[in-house]
Amino acid sequence: MSLLTQYPLWLAIFAVLLGVGYALFLYYRNDNVAFEKRSRIVMASLRGVAMTLLAFLLLAPMLKMIRKQTDKPVIIFSIDNSESIAAGKDAGYYTSDYPKQLQKVINELAKQYDVDAYLVGDENQLTDNKNVTPDFSDKSTNLSALFDDISLLYANRNVGAVVMLSDGIYNIGSNPYYAAQKVGFPVYTVGLGSDEQATDLLIADIIHNKEVLKGNRAPVEVKVQAGKLAGKTAKLTVSDEKGEIFSKTLQISGNQYFETVSFLVDAQQTGLKKLKVDLEELDGEVTYKNNHAQFFIRVIESKDKVAIVYDAPHPDVAAIRSALELSDNYDVVVKSVDEFKDDPSGFGLIVLHQLPSQKHPASALLSQIRKSGVSSLYIIGTQTDLNAFNGLNTGLQITQSKNMTNNATAAFNSNFMLFSFSEEAQQLLPTLPPLQSPFGSYKASVSANTFMTQRISGVETKYPLILFNDVNGAKTGVISGTGLWSWKVYDYVNTQNHDAFNEIVNKTALFLVAKNDRSPFRVRHNAVFAENAPVEFSAELHNESGELLNTPDVKLTIKGSGDTTYDAQFSKQNNAYYLNMGELPVGTYWTAKTQLGNKNYEKSGSFSVQEIFVETANLVADFDLLKSVAQTSGGKFFARNELENVVKEIKANDNIKPVASYQKKYSMLLNSPWYLAAIVLLLGIEWFLRKWHGGF
Repeated sequence: MSLLTQYPLWLAIFAVLLGVGYALFLYYRNDNVAFEKRSRIVMASLRGVAMTLLAFLLLAPMLKMIRKQTDKPVIIFSIDNSESIAAGKDAGYYTSDYPKQLQKVINELAKQYDVDAYLVGDENQLTDNKNVTPDFSDKSTNLSALFDDISLLYANRNVGAVVMLSDGIYNIGSNPYYAAQKVGFPVYTVGLGSDEQATDLLIADIIHNKEVLKGNRAPVEVKVQAGKLAGKTAKLTVSDEKGEIFSKTLQISGNQYFETVSFLVDAQQTGLKKLKVDLEELDGEVTYKNNHAQFFIRVIESKDKVAIVYDAPHPDVAAIRSALELSDNYDVVVKSVDEFKDDPSGFGLIVLHQLPSQKHPASALLSQIRKSGVSSLYIIGTQTDLNAFNGLNTGLQITQSKNMTNNATAAFNSNFMLFSFSEEAQQLLPTLPPLQSPFGSYKASVSANTFMTQRISGVETKYPLILFNDVNGAKTGVISGTGLWSWKVYDYVNTQNHDAFNEIVNKTALFLVAKNDRSPFRVRHNAVFAENAPVEFSAELHNESGELLNTPDVKLTIKGSGDTTYDAQFSKQNNAYYLNMGELPVGTYWTAKTQLGNKNYEKSGSFSVQEIFVETANLVADFDLLKSVAQTSGGKFFARNELENVVKEIKANDNIKPVASYQKKYSMLLNSPWYLAAIVLLLGIEWFLRKWHGGF
């Protein structure tokens, strides 16, 4: 601890002189009160010291303190909570003995270290390290995501090590080996499950089109695997709501058997068609859960035609086209504005890349689009004529004084309710490369709905990056920036797929192409939900003037199989309604009701929850992956029965030790209660002595 002052410390001499002078003046200016010499000296000293301390405060003194803080190492447990762990022959061990052994290890390490335990599967869930109880219910496994979370949540912490308990099987996210290369701490891996081929007959995958045109036949491929069942026969059966539609007897040859079974499914009625695949259950199989699966095919009346019309060739055009062509919903036409001579009314959506522009005003085309009421998506770039664009009634006005651009990254608008957007894609948005957006003033109309906003130089603004508008039944969308192609590239580099980018493009197109529901009460939802995903609804209520309101309550009833019923009420958000029902079982339908004035409104429809069977499609543990993760990070691999040795290894690692840090803290002496108490005490004692000796 040291003392600092705002002014030179030698000025404290004057504080001392002031205190001494005041005391001498008070006690020696007259002799009317006959204090004893000794008492006079004591009281004068008390008054002098008190006044000196008060005068010293004029120098604005402060205390500089250095505090030592010891940060214990954090040991992070990554506990695989996926179905594949307990689906094998040792299921009894993992539901009884394993949690006890795991808890014992955690408790032992917690005596010396800070311990955080995460259940890893569909997502990373921090659990109570005093009661770690994995239930092995997660439908997928992302082993690399925890390393990303650690870099964010433990950026300023002393992470000593990660203990990864897993079978090494991952089916979403990137390879954990590459994530482990980037960390600065050892990863100790513990191999769960068995790396030996199990006696099992299973459905490894089902490949099919998600949508098919009515009247066509949809091709389906079922990939079947078998281990240690050579010479056996098994029947594969495919059925729909009416009964069996296909079957085949499989002749299993060899202990490692694989076959792809192909067949066609008739699509005669529009709607969602549910199909079940069943493999005959054979004696000795490690599990029968992977012998059965289901999938859905959406039968549609016809494909929607989408035109991408561009001012000049640009990589954005190819990126959007590739995303749209992945869906069976669209026939995509790509032409320059000079080549496009088609009738706009024949399309469900027209994407206009940097149109209208100075070189290509496209007045005739834009006029035809407005008259036909076709949905349109405008992508604004440096070639866009903003004056002409502002006259199109898209829901967005951009006023630009200088022909400049901003680097605008995307930020998801949590109040957006027109359609659902996955949590994974939302988390990826802030890290995506910036788009080149016009520099200027942005004004969105009251009727517009902003999907994403612009974050410029790290500051989130109200400027829309992607928005939608609906005027007299004509839907418009605006992407106020170019560079979407870089999103696609970045998505692949970080996740080894284009799922997030494709979701942005396809959900944007799906909303714009969808025929407008002009009824006052409108409810939206997905046709199919994964069983590990929340079932979400959004709803809108319009008065006779078409204005949004959410004054009345909206209730929802969901009926499942048997007598199972779920009742819920929508929450009110941003003049609309939203409901998250969480995870629901397969085969449910819903009915939504509300009342406005004397009018009752009701909507009914159906959706399906699709089973995820990726966890049971592979039960052979990948210990080689776990060993490579440990080796590349400086850790060590342990077998299941060596779990307790993890404690010894961590304690023996000299690099896993507390880290001392020193913090400087400054405090004004005026704020010190002890300093002020000393002054009051000195003056109080002096006052008491004066009264005791008859002074005034």
